[in-house]
Amino acid sequence: MNFLSLEEMYQKWQELLVIGKTIERESYNDYILGMTLADEAKLYILEAYRETELSKYRRRGVRNQRSILKEPQEICSRYLHCCSVQLGGESLHIQGGTASPMKYGLQDYGTIQLFLDLMTAGWKIPRWLKKEDWENLQLVTLDVAGVKKLPEYEPNMPVTLQYEPKRIPHFLEKTLTLTVGKSRSFHFLDHQGDEVQCYINDVSLVDVWEDVENQLRDPKYTQGISPAEVQQIKSHFYKVLEENCPRDMRYVCLEYECNKEIDLQFYSKQYLQSRPKKQKGCSGCIGVCSKPSRLFGAHHLPLKSCVLQTAVPPDTSKIPAELFLYFEEADVREETFC
Repeated sequence: MNFLSLEEMYQKWQELLVIGKTIERESYNDYILGMTLADEAKLYILEAYRETELSKYRRRGVRNQRSILKEPQEICSRYLHCCSVQLGGESLHIQGGTASPMKYGLQDYGTIQLFLDLMTAGWKIPRWLKKEDWENLQLVTLDVAGVKKLPEYEPNMPVTLQYEPKRIPHFLEKTLTLTVGKSRSFHFLDHQGDEVQCYINDVSLVDVWEDVENQLRDPKYTQGISPAEVQQIKSHFYKVLEENCPRDMRYVCLEYECNKEIDLQFYSKQYLQSRPKKQKGCSGCIGVCSKPSRLFGAHHLPLKSCVLQTAVPPDTSKIPAELFLYFEEADVREETFC
């Protein structure tokens, strides 16, 4: 520790707003601290923190991709899905954030300064929070977009948090054989017992190398980048591609329609049965996505697309696959605290 590091931690706020509102949950409390404005505005929330024990859900021994995909996903913080906050009559857009367990920040003097400055500004720590061990808390910092001045706020004003729609997975594991260049239809019963009719309009092979090379040749993409930097980007892209999809291989892309507003996720049988690869040289992994060729399909339903993240030879005609799961999008959710 030296004075240079202390100087880097020091933060002088242009404005600071105390909110101090307890969020009562069934078995614990969260707490909306307040806001600060420096180069940008931030909203701070203290939430209950418990280390998850996902390991008990994980199958012992060797796990394949199927078992990994079916494991429960760890939720870092509910508030990181917040997309807006309304204070009184003013609505503020949230554009991202971070969540940090406070047990790792006992020497984080920036956080301690934040708490002390809030106290100087009039924050009264509620009784339930005073003796709460920091190991049981997590500090969520949300970035608030486009704020030049913090909103007016009075203690009796309601605070409304609005969350992004949640994608809820429902596993199907329905076996299908995909045929390149061919369409087909199928149906299944969803989690509510309703029959869902689906149409695969097309199955095609995608040369991702060609797509990447065309993008790197586009002056719009390389504008403002030096030739040396362009070459460095190319080298990185090509190394990652070679590990995941060698130049003589292709990805499988399919376009589909459904009579219900859901997103389908397909995987090849080969992928689901495989084990995770150990990366060579830690160059990274690649995720390929594709936009549908038009808005609506042959059956006048919204057209969507899915890429199977498994490279196949260019002469592949049939792909044993599964409709592994579908995603249901829940409505936008909001909570109001008075």
